[in-house]
Amino acid sequence: MEIKFSAEEMKQLAQAGHLRHFARNEFIYLEGDAANTLCIIQSGRVRVMLSTPEGEELTLEIIEKGRIFGESSFLSKSLRPTTVSAVTDVGLICCSITQLIPCLCQHPDLLIKILQHCSETMNHLSYSLHSFRFMNRYQRVASFLLTETQADNPDKEITGQCLPYSHEEIAMCLGLARPTVSLVLKELEHKGWIKCAYRKIYVLDRESLANGSLPVLAKSTPDWYNNDGQ
Repeated sequence: MEIKFSAEEMKQLAQAGHLRHFARNEFIYLEGDAANTLCIIQSGRVRVMLSTPEGEELTLEIIEKGRIFGESSFLSKSLRPTTVSAVTDVGLICCSITQLIPCLCQHPDLLIKILQHCSETMNHLSYSLHSFRFMNRYQRVASFLLTETQADNPDKEITGQCLPYSHEEIAMCLGLARPTVSLVLKELEHKGWIKCAYRKIYVLDRESLANGSLPVLAKSTPDWYNNDGQ
């Protein structure tokens, strides 16, 4: 279950920091910038990504209201290891370490919550590395659909086993080419496990999506689950 700050905790953090607003697609900070603030999302969604000088991008995560990013600001004289941009219009609570420490001393439960957020980020990155190294394209898409729809998340507009992402957005999150994602989704839809609509993916059969079973090979691994990279 994702850890989020309560309304009261958000109020306490807002009193410690300052508010900033970013328009859709605006960069919040770039890889290599000085890491001087911790950011809490008050509204909207942001995209955390890696990029290369050639313009290639890899989305690590899309995070929403009540989540934090910029944990590297806890380290003295550190630099941002990622780039973050606004997916929607975004409101942030930004706190420097000097602003945050008195607040955490006054509200120790907030410190625990922030540490839980950091732990959740590490778990997500560990899973992402496992996915990139050990899963093929079908497994990666199926796992992403299952993980994102395992519980309703109004802040991500995820309800009723429906993921409101385009093929391009899924491709960015998984580090796959968009045509590859479209092909996988088409095959999964053909099996009756999902249903595709405009900017929406409906999960219809979680069990089959999870284990990759086929009607006539229920105890076997489907040939399309071979580890073939993309």
